[in-house]
Amino acid sequence: MPEPAAINVTSDGTAVVIAVEGGLDVSTGNALIDAATAAVATGPSHLDIDLRGLESFTDEGARALVTCRTLGSDLPGGLHYRTSRGPGREALLAAYRNLEPEGFAD
Repeated sequence: MPEPAAINVTSDGTAVVIAVEGGLDVSTGNALIDAATAAVATGPSHLDIDLRGLESFTDEGARALVTCRTLGSDLPGGLHYRTSRGPGREALLAAYRNLEPEGFAD
């Protein structure tokens, strides 16, 4: 069973920080995307996704991190991920593991 999750949105100067705590499953991933969409609409300098409080994740939940990257790509400072060793770092690696490198063809 996934860990209970929380999405906490705060400001850090001109940046918006979204912290994900507990588990990152598909429903938490959707809540993260909603929070990132709302944050980007406020016009911050950059968006930080803080994964240091993550305790577990599913592959479906981790895919939300790629969507957040797209949402933050037009901000002056882009998107930053905050991670440490453990589930947060593993979720980030899992999110990007299956992406094809752009510009390369078989």
